[in-house]
Amino acid sequence: MSTRFAGRAASASVALMALTVLLTGCSSPGSPTAEERQPAAESSAPPSPSPSQTGCPNPYGGSCLGPVDAGEYRTTTFTPRITYTVPEGWTNFEDLIGNFALFRQEDADGQLTPRGGSFLGIFSNVHAPAIDCREAWQEGVGTTPAELVAWYQSLPGLIVAEPVEVTVGGLEGLQVDLELEEGDDTCTFDGNDGIPLIMGDGVSSLHHVILDEMDIRLVLLEWGDGGNIALEITNTREQHNAEEFRSLVQPIVDSLVFEQ
Repeated sequence: MSTRFAGRAASASVALMALTVLLTGCSSPGSPTAEERQPAAESSAPPSPSPSQTGCPNPYGGSCLGPVDAGEYRTTTFTPRITYTVPEGWTNFEDLIGNFALFRQEDADGQLTPRGGSFLGIFSNVHAPAIDCREAWQEGVGTTPAELVAWYQSLPGLIVAEPVEVTVGGLEGLQVDLELEEGDDTCTFDGNDGIPLIMGDGVSSLHHVILDEMDIRLVLLEWGDGGNIALEITNTREQHNAEEFRSLVQPIVDSLVFEQ
């Protein structure tokens, strides 16, 4: 679908059709009704529809909900389960066992471009990808937040802000802001120069990179016995500057609760 989603199973044409359905508001017989899309405002337990009930507009998005009303929701497939709250205007495009994604509906067009659009992604057990541009893990790099941040700090061409200790949804870890040095050509993805940042473990499925004119905030959290949860807050500058987009996403991040 885009260079940041390199390695995802969906082809560009399938993703295009899925987002076209989403953007035009078409629904299949299995799509949720307006009532089903309502948040759980009056219930102590947010809704947990099955994949067959959701009518996810992304054929590779698992039990995603598509466009959602403002309110509180709970993932049905992602592990660990997440409770989250969104304001008006957001779309849930993935709810898989290792991948979860949200983007603003007004940014949907950007998701169709080779560079991708602005989004919030949550992924389980990410690794550092090979710096030689292969779709493989980088040998010798651990998966704790501290080990991943130390790896980023060692990479020429990557501007790495001072890491900040954070607690999100009951999990502790490090937050770090990243951008590409101008003119860096470590790797080329679909004609775009960039540096690979995070890769899935096979349960999570991703191979995400940072390109020019893009800012990425990674929140790397310790989870389970040596595992991690990664939040990726990516803005493309043609849509948002970093401060603006992060201010839009932060209330969602603050609302997250990871089931222990």
